[in-house]
Amino acid sequence: ADENDGDNAITIPQVADLSLVKSVSNNTPNVGDVITYTIVVSNAGPSNATGVAVEDVLPNGLGSVSAISNGGTLASSTLTWTGLSIATGGSVTLTYTAVVLAPGSGVGYTNVAQVTDSDQYDPDSTPNNDVPTEDDQDPETIVPQVADLSLVKTVNTATPNVGDVVTFTITVSNAGPNNATGVAVGDVVPNGYSNITAVSNGGQIVGNTITWSGLNVAANGST
Repeated sequence: ADENDGDNAITIPQVADLSLVKSVSNNTPNVGDVITYTIVVSNAGPSNATGVAVEDVLPNGLGSVSAISNGGTLASSTLTWTGLSIATGGSVTLTYTAVVLAPGSGVGYTNVAQVTDSDQYDPDSTPNNDVPTEDDQDPETIVPQVADLSLVKTVNTATPNVGDVVTFTITVSNAGPNNATGVAVGDVVPNGYSNITAVSNGGQIVGNTITWSGLNVAANGST
């Protein structure tokens, strides 16, 4: 007679080593710029990853979030992607855009994306545990550009005679901390003046208004 000692069932847990890298299109934007965040979630295997969820909590320095890829949803200040599948050796790319808001007291610009769920075990990180040293989450910080501009206007003589030619000088200064670009200045000339000439720096006259545009003023410099 044959002897049968029975069968031993072997269970092999599925393992998916997930990592996340977050980047932004511009780390030093201007206030009002639209910037794009990109989150890449990769799977080093050895198993395919299913049921992957990613969360990105937005700081109060960002607004008008749009163009959220891959079916992501925005609730209050939290972006969430769920039900993602990532093959072994593959990755998924998540993107969205946001508008940079003005700096101020209590306004922040650092946001952290992290993997919050996965059907498979991750050998070197735990989803949704907010541990910054793990490879399934990554912060990104932007630094909005700030330029403290001031303007002083003078005239070479404050008591001219009728018919005299006077020269006005406008000095725009930048106390920084960043260089100022795209600076525009307007000067509305009253009807007590005529024959405006010698306009410097490419200024344009339209009607009684002189306009300078596209000026650059270095930090701690002037034009």
